[in-house]
Amino acid sequence: MRTPRFLIVLAAAATAAGAGVVALPAQAAVPAECAPDPWEPDGDFGFSAGVAAPVTVGSTVTRAICQAPNPFPRTTAGQDFDFFRFTTTGGKSYTGEITAAGSALGLGGQGGLQIGGLYRVNADGSGTSINNVTMANSFERFTTDVLPAGEYGFLTYTPDNQVYTGNVLDIRTVSGADGAYSVKVSESAVSVPTVASVTLRSNSVRYGSTVTGTVTMSGPAPEGGMFLFSESSSRLTANPSSPYLPAGARTVAFTVTTTSQRPSRDMQVTISFNTTTGTPKSVVLTVRR
Repeated sequence: MRTPRFLIVLAAAATAAGAGVVALPAQAAVPAECAPDPWEPDGDFGFSAGVAAPVTVGSTVTRAICQAPNPFPRTTAGQDFDFFRFTTTGGKSYTGEITAAGSALGLGGQGGLQIGGLYRVNADGSGTSINNVTMANSFERFTTDVLPAGEYGFLTYTPDNQVYTGNVLDIRTVSGADGAYSVKVSESAVSVPTVASVTLRSNSVRYGSTVTGTVTMSGPAPEGGMFLFSESSSRLTANPSSPYLPAGARTVAFTVTTTSQRPSRDMQVTISFNTTTGTPKSVVLTVRR
């Protein structure tokens, strides 16, 4: 899963997400006329406990996304970021998920409502972004690693936009009951698996070719699945894909695309994979000239 710069990455990755069908939350919880609720950040997109709505682990909270092309009063942009906070007992992993969303939020589709961005809440109420969360493919759910006892936060937002008169691309308007949604936080003793091994079908290939490989995990992927992070000691020479494991999967295939430019000599490139925690596992690929 940070600040909007991180969220841009999430939005780009979500283009492959499929549409989902969800129920509309109770309209009684929706702010009238999209008025700010008690936890609105008012344009401050950095995490703070003062603008984060509390969520009791095991329960559901309903809120509303309110956004328009023109900035709201006291805000710096037309998008609405909602922050949440929850308390952990320690030694367990946690799942935050969007359980329902209004029709204007496009849950499960490109540009739709997303959840993520895990923070550790500091003593002064500020938040420190931590990379201890695994996102589901559609960004409707995240699963944390095993967390120490303490208070943590996360956020929801929608990057959805549309084309207005004169081919002007701008943030779409979301208000009223169509912008309502519900979020649930639950805990589990099951931890997110780590990468156990990485293998290639061939450890030596000619430049311009593609080679496949397999990542084996220490256990099954959690509900909602998980992304893996890939690294290359030289992406210009050999660029690995970043695979996604569906729920329950223990292995996943990946591809490495090598440069189409003939190198001056044979090149050895280290290809690595990892989750948000654990030790990266790697394999060496020789790209022949």
